[in-house]
Amino acid sequence: MWCSRIGPAVVDPATELVKPSSNRECEAQTGRVSVVQTMNTELLWGETETRDGAAVFGPHGVSAASRTRPGTSSGVYLIRSGDEALLVDTGRRTAPEYPTGVLDTICDVIDERDVRLRYVVQTHFHYDHVGNTQHLKDRYGATVLCHAQDRPVIEDPTILASTEYIESMGGDPATIAAELTLDDPSDITASKALVREHWNHPVEVDRTVEDGDTVTLGELELRVLHTPGHTPGHLSVYNPSSNSLYLADVMYWPTPLHPYPMGNVAEQIASVEKCLTLEADSLFSGHGLPRFGADAVEDYLRELLLRGRQLEERILVLLSRHGELTIPDLHAETFVIKERYDYANDGWFANSMNCIHAHLRRLLEAKEVRRVERENGTVAWEVTEDGQRPAEETGVEGAYERTKTLADIPRT
Repeated sequence: MWCSRIGPAVVDPATELVKPSSNRECEAQTGRVSVVQTMNTELLWGETETRDGAAVFGPHGVSAASRTRPGTSSGVYLIRSGDEALLVDTGRRTAPEYPTGVLDTICDVIDERDVRLRYVVQTHFHYDHVGNTQHLKDRYGATVLCHAQDRPVIEDPTILASTEYIESMGGDPATIAAELTLDDPSDITASKALVREHWNHPVEVDRTVEDGDTVTLGELELRVLHTPGHTPGHLSVYNPSSNSLYLADVMYWPTPLHPYPMGNVAEQIASVEKCLTLEADSLFSGHGLPRFGADAVEDYLRELLLRGRQLEERILVLLSRHGELTIPDLHAETFVIKERYDYANDGWFANSMNCIHAHLRRLLEAKEVRRVERENGTVAWEVTEDGQRPAEETGVEGAYERTKTLADIPRT
């Protein structure tokens, strides 16, 4: 476990984060309960200095048991200008049953710097990003900002347990259920028990923001980017002064993790391309470690474009070889390691099946696949002439032109 009280470490491409010598040492210094035994791995958790302020990197579960408890929290990022501060997301809520909650660490980051928390930018409605927002709003008087399309769920998470949220985002629950071969549209909603457990913290939003809006923080003019795809109202934040991009879950994989249209591949691609135009040299994501240097940032962003292309090519190859297939058929051949996250097991975390659905809908719009409605009410998919792949093709041909090759990397 990474500790916030052993002294901050400076994030720099040439340095490594400081790690305590043992989990017991970490617990002794922080008083927090270790969750390593339940995770069977070490979590990245704690405060780290950045040139903009500070980062609290969020742990992320690595197994089915840790997918929601105790393993998932977004990264939380503090941007500071003088005595004013802004947070990008607030991480997983803190409670005795959530040992990975990051509230205490966030409060330490704010209090130890003696700054006024003016804003919280809520990048999207997912529980691991909104968990501590209302507490921080109440404690520090912060103004909460989000995009209008995600605001309804942020303010009233209970709608996730009904098809209302799907309809509010332009989806037809019956059509989506048929395309996912589900019996009932309610199968694609979160259960009431899950919502009570993970989203039991509605947030009072103060203001919505749009793409291109600026947020004045001290001497900084921070730019808001609407980066949909992961969710319809997903936001990212760019600091031109440091050329730093706070990406949230634009790069989360598999993505989109909601079925279409809540998850939208075309929008996801456009969001990544928008981020590429910034030519940022520091990137902070919702999960995982940051990237430094323009080449590393560009490669990281282009990687998602390549992954999406690879998935769609794989789908087209499978349909070309085997004829019409359902999403469960395609899922077994494209996300073998994620098979446990299908609707037959725990529908809310059927991220990879939803990802296939969203990509199929993009291929449908491109007229490379067509829907086949079956007598039992479900839908299969078949390739069109435009999407047909040659018999000798078994995967993706080509890739994006990388910024660097092995020949460009000096030997040490």
